Amino acid sequence: MAAKDISESDIIQLRQLCRNSGVQVSVEPANIRDSLYRTSVNFVLDACSSAPTYSTSVSINGEDSQQFLAGFAENIGLENVRAATIVSAAVASRTRACLLQAWALEMQGKHVDALGELSKMCLILQVFPPEESSPEMEMVSRGLAKHLKLEQRKHLMFLFGKVCSEDSHGIAREALGLIHSQNYSAGQLEDNIP
Repeated sequence: MAAKDISESDIIQLRQLCRNSGVQVSVEPANIRDSLYRTSVNFVLDACSSAPTYSTSVSINGEDSQQFLAGFAENIGLENVRAATIVSAAVASRTRACLLQAWALEMQGKHVDALGELSKMCLILQVFPPEESSPEMEMVSRGLAKHLKLEQRKHLMFLFGKVCSEDSHGIAREALGLIHSQNYSAGQLEDNIP
């Protein structure tokens, strides 16, 4: 932990050792424990982002990704509430980054790449769905509203609808600040690219 990067294999090995032996490790101080957990969350979200587009779940070392993170939090003595907050913040951050990157790619005429970026977000939202009206998604929505016009956000929602099943559409609408706007028909949105 002394200014050294923690590798994915280190995280997997620590989780496996704790799971196999039934022990818990003590990581102090709390900010180091939080940092270790954030690293594990980013590792799992990276795995979700790089999974094939047809995937509906992601496993880490033979374990469901949600269970992996829950188990890892327990292994390092991180409280459930704190672990959930870290996961929610990371998912919100990834959602914002994916939406902005997708729009940048769309503006460059890289439509297929934009859809690919949104499909990464889709799996993350399916595996780690944020709570409805979460403060993290509200912050994403407010931030995106400063960078993207309403028509641009509607167009991103239209594109997201092409790559993701309806069960994640509500989360995407919330992230894009489109909860109160129900004009998502394909005909209206296709013409909204500035």
